[in-house]
Amino acid sequence: MASRPRYVKMGLVPAAQAHDEATPAPRSDSIGERAAIVHDWFQGFHGSERVVDAMRTGLFAPGNAPDVFTFHAARELLPPGLAQSIVHESRLAALPGIRQRGHDPGRWRLLVPAMPRYFRGLDLDAYDVVIASSHAFAVQVRPRTDAVFLCYCYTPIRWAWLPGEDRRSAALAPLLGWLRRLDLEASRQPDCYVAISQAVRERIQSSYGRDAVVVHPPVDVEEFDPTAEKEPGRFLWVNRLVDYKRPAAVAEAFRDLPYRLTMVGIGPREASLRASLPPNVSLHSWLPRAELTALYASASGYLHVGEEDFGISMVEALAAGTPVIGFARGGARDIIRDGVDGLLVDRADPARIRAAVQRMASEQWDRTALRARAEEFSRERFLERLSAVIESIRPLRSS
Repeated sequence: MASRPRYVKMGLVPAAQAHDEATPAPRSDSIGERAAIVHDWFQGFHGSERVVDAMRTGLFAPGNAPDVFTFHAARELLPPGLAQSIVHESRLAALPGIRQRGHDPGRWRLLVPAMPRYFRGLDLDAYDVVIASSHAFAVQVRPRTDAVFLCYCYTPIRWAWLPGEDRRSAALAPLLGWLRRLDLEASRQPDCYVAISQAVRERIQSSYGRDAVVVHPPVDVEEFDPTAEKEPGRFLWVNRLVDYKRPAAVAEAFRDLPYRLTMVGIGPREASLRASLPPNVSLHSWLPRAELTALYASASGYLHVGEEDFGISMVEALAAGTPVIGFARGGARDIIRDGVDGLLVDRADPARIRAAVQRMASEQWDRTALRARAEEFSRERFLERLSAVIESIRPLRSS
C-alpha cells in the first residue's frame, strides 16, 4: 500500500482552550461513509471501551454502524451491540491458554511483539473514515491514502515513552528502542491526533512532535443525582488499590479526623491497606453500579489524588453534586478549577490531603454549579466535539 501523505496541518481550536472554546455547532447529520474503529484491545467495559461504544452508537448515521477491529476482545464482558460490531481480532490472541476468559486475564499481553505487525496488516481499504482508538498499537494501522484517518489518543505508549512510570517497561526493556521507532513512525500517519486531556496533548507533543486537539472522554452524567441528600462529613474514594492511586495516603489522612471515609476498590494493596485502616475509614470491594452512584450522590466530598491521563470518576462525582479533591497534575487540571469545583493539592501526602479535607468540609459548595461543570464532559458534548474535528479534516484532505 502506498504511504500516506504527511499529516495535514489543521487550523483547529487550540487544545489549551479546552473549556473556553466556542461550542461546536450541533451536527447537522451523522457520518454516512463506511467507517472503521480500531481499538487496541477489549479487556472489560471500562473507560476506553466506553469511548469506543459512544463513538460506535453516536457518531454514525442510522444503518451505518462502523466495523470494529481489535487485537483481542473479552466479548462476554461487553454490551452485546459492541461485541457484535467486532469484525476482526487476532487469531494468536484466541489460542487456548492465551485468550482472556471472563475476568481471568489470560496471557494475550505476552504477544506485545506481534501486535504492531498485526495492526499494520489489517485490510482497511473498504473504509472511508478510520478512527484509531489507541494507547498502544491501534495507531499502527494503514488506511487508504485518501481516507480520513484520526487517532483518538489516551496516551502515547506508556512503557515506551514513560518507562519510569510503568512496571511493564522492565520486562520489555530489550524492545523499548524498537517500540519507540515503530510508534514514532506510526505517529506520522494520522491526519489528526485527538488527546483526552491537556496532559496527554503535552505528552503527544513531547513524544511525537505533533500537536493535538483535546476532546475529553464521554461521561454518563445523567446516571447521577445532584439533588440527593448529602451526609455531612462523609467522603468517598473509588479506585483500584494500586500505589499510584495513593490509597494508603488517603486513608492515613483521615486518621483522627471527625469525618468518615468510604473507600471502594480492589487490587494488590488490599491486604496491607486493610491492616492499617483508621477506625473512621471503611473499605469495600467493587459494588453494583446502582449502589456506587448512590454513594456518589450522598457523599459530601470525593477524593482522587492519583495522577491520571483524564479521570472519569472526578466528573462522575461532580455530576452527583459532590466537590472533588484532586491532584494538581494530569487530567485533574482539565476538570477541577481550584476553589470552584473542588480543591487541588500539589502533593499527595497525608498532611496535604488532610488539610484539603478539612477545608472542603468547612465550605459550602454549589451543587447546581458542580453539575453544570460535569455536563461539559457529557456524551453529547464529546460527540459534538469529535464530529467537528472529523468534519474539519474533510476539506483539508481533499484540497
